[in-house]
Amino acid sequence: MKIFAKLFIIVSLLISSAQAVTFDVLVLPADLANSKENYYGFEEVSEIVASDIISDFNSSNGKIQSPDLFDVRQKINKDINLKNLISATLKKFHTSESIDYQALKKISKDFSCNSVLLVSSSVITNKNSLKRGIWEILEVSTAFDINYPYRLETSVVLLDTVNDIVMWSNHYSTKIGSNTNTFEAKNYAQATEILTKIRQYSEKIVAKSASQNIILRFYPKSVRTLDKQINNSDGGALKFDKTIPQQPSTQAPDEEFFGDMIYGI
Repeated sequence: MKIFAKLFIIVSLLISSAQAVTFDVLVLPADLANSKENYYGFEEVSEIVASDIISDFNSSNGKIQSPDLFDVRQKINKDINLKNLISATLKKFHTSESIDYQALKKISKDFSCNSVLLVSSSVITNKNSLKRGIWEILEVSTAFDINYPYRLETSVVLLDTVNDIVMWSNHYSTKIGSNTNTFEAKNYAQATEILTKIRQYSEKIVAKSASQNIILRFYPKSVRTLDKQINNSDGGALKFDKTIPQQPSTQAPDEEFFGDMIYGI
């Protein structure tokens, strides 16, 4: 009986230890090194999304921990070589979605983690595929009264830097502008209104979906998957599509979609 009791205690301790495992994830927005350089002094979309995801991670009851962007900036500002390496790596990812695994392996070691989450956002038009910042587009549209059907694109990629593989990735896309494709801000108050809608897009849609699905990669079936269907916004400068993220055309109608997973635990 005593032997059984001892075995029970040992098994209980092992289970507790397994449940107490915390994964450290470094979140890097593509605009980390050049945020708030726009005319309005607002955060770039990638930084807003990254901050919301970090907040969700650090509220996950110890499942995932992630340093906030202030701490990340403080660290890289003390090491010019690390800062240049991160800047070059993020620029490559933002412009061509190319992943420099060797650089990210070094970066993750400097932050004592084995996983890195890259976040990139940009605006494109149906005229060309040139990626531009949302505030740059807003300034141009406002100044020249240009009406295009703009789209805000956000890519989120989770990397295992030990094995140099993509654990999970997803792409989010939403229309921005009014029903007449107008996207402008004649004054600071109107620009602030747009910023509020972007924050809603980040917090309620991208960050919520990404953080839940990433936690699911580390802890299978530990969270309820996010309902993909959302309602259209009531209007304003930023409107949301009904289905975010967009799903591959090859997906079966009833199949659950958790993003593109090349590697899963």
